Amino acid sequence: MKRKLHSPEGFRDIFGEECERKLTLETGIREVFGSFGYREIHTPTMEYLDVFSGGIEDGSERELFRFFDKDGNTLVMRPDITPSIARAVTTLFDEKDIPVRLSYTGSTFSQINRYTSRLRENTQMGAEFLGDGSAKADAEILAMVINSLKKAGIEDFRLVVGNIDFILGLFEEFNINGDLKDEIVELLGNKNTRALEMLFSQNDINDRFKKILLLSIDQKDLAGLKLLKDIGLNERCHKAINRLEEVFGIIKEYDDTEMIEIDLGMLGSFEYYTGILFRAYTYGTADAIVRGGRYDALTEKFGKSIPAIGFVLIIDEILSALSANASPNDASANDRYLTIALAKGRLAKSTMGLLSKVGFSCEEMNDESSRKLIFINEELKIKFFLAKTPDVPVYVEYGAADIGVAGKDVILEEGNKVLEVLDLNFGKCRMCVCGDKSAAEKQNNRGVIRVASKYPKIAKDYFYNVRHQTAEIIDLNGSIELAPIVGLSDVIVDIVETGSTLKENGLEVLEEICPISARMIVNPVSMRMESGRITELIQLLREATKITV
Repeated sequence: MKRKLHSPEGFRDIFGEECERKLTLETGIREVFGSFGYREIHTPTMEYLDVFSGGIEDGSERELFRFFDKDGNTLVMRPDITPSIARAVTTLFDEKDIPVRLSYTGSTFSQINRYTSRLRENTQMGAEFLGDGSAKADAEILAMVINSLKKAGIEDFRLVVGNIDFILGLFEEFNINGDLKDEIVELLGNKNTRALEMLFSQNDINDRFKKILLLSIDQKDLAGLKLLKDIGLNERCHKAINRLEEVFGIIKEYDDTEMIEIDLGMLGSFEYYTGILFRAYTYGTADAIVRGGRYDALTEKFGKSIPAIGFVLIIDEILSALSANASPNDASANDRYLTIALAKGRLAKSTMGLLSKVGFSCEEMNDESSRKLIFINEELKIKFFLAKTPDVPVYVEYGAADIGVAGKDVILEEGNKVLEVLDLNFGKCRMCVCGDKSAAEKQNNRGVIRVASKYPKIAKDYFYNVRHQTAEIIDLNGSIELAPIVGLSDVIVDIVETGSTLKENGLEVLEEICPISARMIVNPVSMRMESGRITELIQLLREATKITV
């Protein structure tokens, strides 16, 4: 067996100048933490699984590195340091020691998708303020975030702040629960107001709830918060707004608030956050470089009730941003090019037709003999490029493109971390389960069924999580209709447009999984850093597609 000398996948060696830059960065941030009176704490790299059960921000326990000790206990390599600190404070600190300000530096571990290049070990630095539930504590933590990023050399960033109690207050007042609540949360996360309006039109939802929710999405400053209060809110929502106003008033004592943006639609885990939550974004990264918020209920799982708020700086992401020298300090944000990735073929032509309709054309793309890879509209500061359909969400996720247009089938199958902001209402078809008449009977018997598809992820999710049926999934390329005809599979999962190919080969649609159409997707960081330009384009496209709800 050949000896492996490289580091494991997702882990890496850091040395030389890069190591020196990292140590310098960490030293500077420690100085900021110390100036606010925070003392360091070191917790174990490994913890019992119970420490993180229900206490991980994104709730994803599938990505944990798990081990067993000699007594059969399940151990995990920490995916997050905050629950470890909550455990330590509840077990090691007496009431006389509270409130306590703690900071940390350490590695976190996550078994992310093996086909991505993201690290499985990340260095995090953070601060936790336990024992103070006041707005002053919230403001102190936000001021530390601002000072830490500036100390790191990140000058052009957005600190987005919300309060989860606002949305929870609306859900509580208007009795929004179950699948409807989950759908609203997902659409809020994607900033997809059109889909929200469509969802509202398809369900019996209180008009006042719709009005308040849709109005709240557009409010990004203190004036917007006042507008919401003026229309009348329930007690929980009102308190959430008051808390944000109070925090903003205090934070001005520490620093300016120019880089802070309010987002009442920003949500984290309902089991984790209990009030203020925030994210920070900058150019040159694919995701937030800071995450944090108030988690007053977390310590209760360790036997004590201690209000707490904290944040984490993703050091590797900050280093990437600094290395890329991505912040356009020598130009205004409006002078930066927006980059749009389009799927080759019919989808690109339809997209460019729609973009031209709203004034975002690119004459270079009309030259079919051109060998160019990048097409530019200098007047609008927009770049376009064509990519294979499955690659479009990848370019957008990693920030190589700010915006992309891809089919819903690709978005579901690839599972990239992008914001699906708009249904463009063309390229319509359906994702279906298809087979002959005998296959319908076998499917209904709920026995093991063999399924062939170009979309194995969609097929598996549908049969296991929707139909609750055991399925053997066969990943194929090419003419999927051939599989059941030659006996390779019982059914297929594929896109159906007219159904003529199915009919000619003795097959039929047995079940529809979901509708498919072209969707506009946006990189999460771009949505924050280029919010004005991207939101303007979304609004223009909404009007051009003329959807009424």
